[in-house]
This record gives sequence, structure tokens and C-alpha cells, in this order.
Amino acid sequence: MVRVLILIAAIFLAFAVHAASAAEAPDRYKLRTGIDISYIASSGYASWTEGLVGKLRYDDNNEGLMISRAFADYEFQLVDTLKAHAAVEAYGDDIGSTVDFTQAYLEWRPVPRSENRYRLKLGAFYPRISLENVSAGWSSPYSMSSSTINTWVAEELRTVGAELSVSRRPAMFGGAHSIRLQGAVFFGNDPTGSLLAWKGWSVHDRQSRFGDELPLPPLPVIQPGMLFDDQDPYVAPFREIDGQAGYYVSGEWRFNQQLLIRVMHYDNRADPTADEDGQYAWTTKFEHIGAHAALPGDWDLLFQWMTGSTVMGSVVNGARDLDTEFASMYLMLTRVYDRHRLSIRYDRFEVTENDQTPQDDNAEDGNAWTLAYFYDFSDKVSFGAESLSIKTDRFSWQYYGLDPTRTEKQFQLSLRLRFGN
Repeated sequence: MVRVLILIAAIFLAFAVHAASAAEAPDRYKLRTGIDISYIASSGYASWTEGLVGKLRYDDNNEGLMISRAFADYEFQLVDTLKAHAAVEAYGDDIGSTVDFTQAYLEWRPVPRSENRYRLKLGAFYPRISLENVSAGWSSPYSMSSSTINTWVAEELRTVGAELSVSRRPAMFGGAHSIRLQGAVFFGNDPTGSLLAWKGWSVHDRQSRFGDELPLPPLPVIQPGMLFDDQDPYVAPFREIDGQAGYYVSGEWRFNQQLLIRVMHYDNRADPTADEDGQYAWTTKFEHIGAHAALPGDWDLLFQWMTGSTVMGSVVNGARDLDTEFASMYLMLTRVYDRHRLSIRYDRFEVTENDQTPQDDNAEDGNAWTLAYFYDFSDKVSFGAESLSIKTDRFSWQYYGLDPTRTEKQFQLSLRLRFGN
């Protein structure tokens, strides 16, 4: 967290420099802001955002007309090779402060001295996973709610450290191909995996901020006198607990604008026996593959797949007290017609339980369908509609007297306002 605060201070310094010099050098900064005014109708269990079990951000006690999101995404060119970047999100829920940072980092791109292009990022930022959330403020131009994979990335994953990237367009292939390799070392993210195991996969558009405390369901194992009663009733996903650095490595291949393939291995290297201040460390590892392909007829296909594991506690009968494997994938078809965009996405997800801890069966299996439409009135104003249905079979819902199988639905209309240079 100290590193984050130092970087936040650097961002504020960049704002001060911008205020003094923007009039003289307007091309050195970029400020993009947005607000989503939404009408939402939901049906399902009470939402996880209220400390309960529903998969959606909203429920029938929290719907209607509202400002669902506001953000600001700021970049400032400190010098020719060094840029500061900060992003903040504003929400009206009780999970954290009304406004807080989602990213804050410095990016250094040295002057090229060969065919290789280097980039160093230092701070707090998203790992390069999502193929959906590619617009300002980590927004998606395809849908209002992210896939299960990128919903979880937004909930529990952030790189708080350094990432080195090298890219190149091999001359032997005529410049049509480009490759990129990345490696990162980070701290924080020790509790990552706890929300995925204890809550499961979700589908929504909320991004966790640095200070957010994400509520957990009223789990039997964290109640007083139970095995994990040191756990707070929430997860602080970006906490550092054991002092060990995590890492990830990734690669990317692009062929013109026709095909992009992305792969990653991630390991937070957390000590599964460590805990501190109401939070446990979970050893979380995963593999990720993503692809974006241009199809005939002006259609695009997006695909992401992730599989991994998260464990916590002591070893009992060959497994940790809490030992789960997880997997998810989605396929999305999307097409732009003049000012219109239509997207349809199918998600499949599961969590497999490997431990025998009583009153803590976290296994789940499910799928989701999302149909989204946007109409751009201009580059600043667009209208959107989204229909979302998610079906889940999760045994642990019986602990709360609920049916373990439920289909939850959400319909959303949204007016998106975007401003900036």
C-alpha cells in the first residue's frame, strides 16, 4: 500500500504540473470522463454487494433509475518518454468510499535503439488479460456487464508492482505480425481467490478500488468459534500479508487487425497459512488464453478461457483446509452497423471442491447469456440496452435456506455520456 500511496502522490504531482502547463502544452495530457445513467430491473437472490449470495450487482431491492457508474481517466506526459496515468471510479454503494482509484501508475517508454520496443509500468494497474475492457476507464464497448472472467479480474486482480514489456514487428514477416512478451513482479493480491471460492463467479460491471472491502456471504466457517473466525466479513483483495512477491508472464501475437492471441501464467505465491488483520492469504494460480478474430461479414469473435486453483489453510488428508479449482470461458460475437453495435456472449463457469472442510462446500456450475445493443448518437452520447441471464447450481446456498439452483435475470437501459480529449 505504501507503493500505491507514493504513486498516487506522483499522479497528484502530474495534475499540478498539468494545471500549470496545460494552456501551453494541451497535447501533453488526456482527460476522459464518463457517466452511465441506467434503468435496471433485476430478479434473483439478494446481491453479493449487500453481503448476500446473488450473482448480479443489483437485485429487486436495489433497482430502478440510477447513476450506475462515473469515472475519470487521466494521462499526463511528464517528459517525452514518461507518462503518468490515473483512473478513478465513483459508486453509490457502501463497499468503499464514493470515489477511489482503480489504477495509478507511471509508464516509461524509452527511445527505441533497435527493432525492439520496451515499456516499463510501475504502480497499480490491471494485468493485460481482458479483451473486452479496452476503452477509457477500463470500460467495454461491447456490453454493460463484463464476462465472468473479466468480472473476477475487476473484483480481485490488480498488479501493484512493476511490469516490463518488449514488443517487436519481425521484418522477416513484412511487418504484418507483431509479438509482445511481458513479465511482472507484484505485491498485494494475497487474499485474491477468497471471493472466487466463497462467493463464486459473478457477472457485473463494478470495478474494485484500492480501498474497497468486498462483502462476503454469511459463511458458516467464518462465524465465531468456527475454523476461520479470524476472517473479516469482507475481503480486502489488494492486501499484502506474507511479504512474498507474486509474478506473471504473458505473451501476445497479433496479425494486422485480423487476429490477436494472448496467453498468461499467473501466480501470486501467497503463503496459504498466513493471515493478518482479519484477512487470509490464498495461493492463487491460473492459466489464461484469449483470442480476438475478425470474421467474414464484419463480425468479430472474442474468446477467453481461464483455469486455475486457489488454496488456503493447513494440509488435511492431502488437501488444504480450503482447496478449490476454477475454470471459466466465454465466446462473444459482435458487429458494428454504422452507429449500431450488437453483441451476444455465452459464459460457462465452474468451481470444483477438493477439500473436506464441513459447512464449506464451494462447488458451483453455471452459465450465462448476455445480449447487448448500443446506438451512438455521437462520440459523446450513446444509448444501450442489455439483457442478462445467469443460471447457477451452487450447493452452499442451502446453508442459507435457499434453492441451490437459480436463474437470475437483469435488464438494463443505459445512457452513456463520454467526454474528453
